[in-house]
Amino acid sequence: MLTFYRFLPVTASLLLPITTCLAQGNSTIKWQGYTWHVKSAESQGPGPNAWDRRNVFVDSNGFLHLRIWKYNGNWTCAEVWTDKPLGFGTYQCQVEGGLDQLDPNVVFSMFSYKGPDGVKEIDVEFAKWGNDAEMNAWWTVYPDDKTVKKSDIGFDLNRIGVFTTSRYEWTQQGVHYWLLGGHQPIGSLTNVIKQWDFKPQNPVHQVPQTPMPLEFNLWLFQGRPPKDGKPVEIVIHSFKNS
Repeated sequence: MLTFYRFLPVTASLLLPITTCLAQGNSTIKWQGYTWHVKSAESQGPGPNAWDRRNVFVDSNGFLHLRIWKYNGNWTCAEVWTDKPLGFGTYQCQVEGGLDQLDPNVVFSMFSYKGPDGVKEIDVEFAKWGNDAEMNAWWTVYPDDKTVKKSDIGFDLNRIGVFTTSRYEWTQQGVHYWLLGGHQPIGSLTNVIKQWDFKPQNPVHQVPQTPMPLEFNLWLFQGRPPKDGKPVEIVIHSFKNS
């Protein structure tokens, strides 16, 4: 049994791509019609962490895998981002993984980011930030400039199942977030678990106004290893931008 499938059943269709990935890491991948850069670094934020390109691969079903994995005694993380910025529109990912069961030191995110840190960023994050008692889901809109503060909301998830859909609709006026149970098509409001409609009075400053690359990452808060000592894997079945 391969213990890194912490949230997923082990199947033959998944094992083969992992072996291939360990032998043939790439600096970019093609997935869902986009070219994605794969982070590879010995020590870099967020965290900081070590980032290994072998922790990212697309399997025979066309699903994107992100892993936190231990190589030669060192924990390593995964991050990808689009090679071109994406503008206003709807962003959605269909995820397989126990997002409400993540180790307290593990963070999984989908986010638009131009930066620098503290501005021009839209986040979907599942994390307890190292604190067992903390809420485990967060939506954050960083302003277009540093004249105003970020806007965010945190909430607790429990027993939401292995399959979820995260979505945000980004416009000049604000950001509307949804978390849905199961895998839902864009536009569907079936099985809404949580939503937040952020429409500030001063959107020109409080909402990012320029295109930004879209990123996914799976990482360790402050570089701390998982408290349970186990590798982690999240599978993203699809990403849509419209």
